[in-house]
Amino acid sequence: MSAPEVQKAVAAAERFSVDIGEGAIAGWRWPNAGAPPLIFSHATGFCASAYKKMLQRLAGGFDVYAIDLRGHGRTGLPTDPARLRNWMIYARDLRAFLDRLAASAGGAPKWTLAGHSCGAVVSVLAARRRRDIAALVLVEPVAMPPTAAFAARLPFWRAKARRFPLVKGALARRAEWPDRDDVFKSYERKRLFSTWAGGVLEDYLEDGLVETEIGVRLACAPPWEAATFAAHGHDFWGAVTAAPAPITVLGAADKSSTLFGRAPRRFERRGAIVQRLHGVSHLLPLENPEAAADFIAGAHRV
Repeated sequence: MSAPEVQKAVAAAERFSVDIGEGAIAGWRWPNAGAPPLIFSHATGFCASAYKKMLQRLAGGFDVYAIDLRGHGRTGLPTDPARLRNWMIYARDLRAFLDRLAASAGGAPKWTLAGHSCGAVVSVLAARRRRDIAALVLVEPVAMPPTAAFAARLPFWRAKARRFPLVKGALARRAEWPDRDDVFKSYERKRLFSTWAGGVLEDYLEDGLVETEIGVRLACAPPWEAATFAAHGHDFWGAVTAAPAPITVLGAADKSSTLFGRAPRRFERRGAIVQRLHGVSHLLPLENPEAAADFIAGAHRV
């Protein structure tokens, strides 16, 4: 796929909702009949709408689905923070979603699974033992060392995890507001959002907030976000080793990157290609949607 293809005029984005048995997975789709199908999964606490700028750029060359993970955006699947120990629940949801799409299409297309942060890890976990995956494209995957997965299965882990900055921050997050404008005015002053590309904050809040009788609330409830940040008892590196398709990784050349320690070497030893992007943080698809989209498009050609 060439860069001009990525930028050509595309069909308007449309909402979708697919019942997977326990409830429905919601998200956004940019339909492109006959193009390679791509499913994108977002980072913890965000939602598919936050990545519209990036996904719109990809829609000229892919039939794009961007899902809201369980407990995020408009996906209406049940959540129980007290029972969340790993990200396999997200992977099972994604696998069920793939199966439903394949059944409705009357076949099994070869999917490119792409994701950011948690969504990147979930893509790899969901791909294990599947035969319908063409490529795995990971943007800033949370590549914890193997020892972390072992520790996260031990009894002491939940008490320890509550002291992690991301977990503490999520638990302290304000969840309810009088209206959307109040949220936007507050968020646009925060350092976290100051480096985001124009319009991305508005895109995030589109589905990152849910209307209530008295105002709006965060679609991702803070206890569920915190539980997700703490839940690392999944076998990520085992899934990478067993991946049924080529893996390409994009990381930020920044201290905020989640390509921890020897993670780049671990990926490369397993045959993955790893690239670094300067001038961005862990939230690079929200800061530089164009570069993230071009990477995903280029990775599909590898």
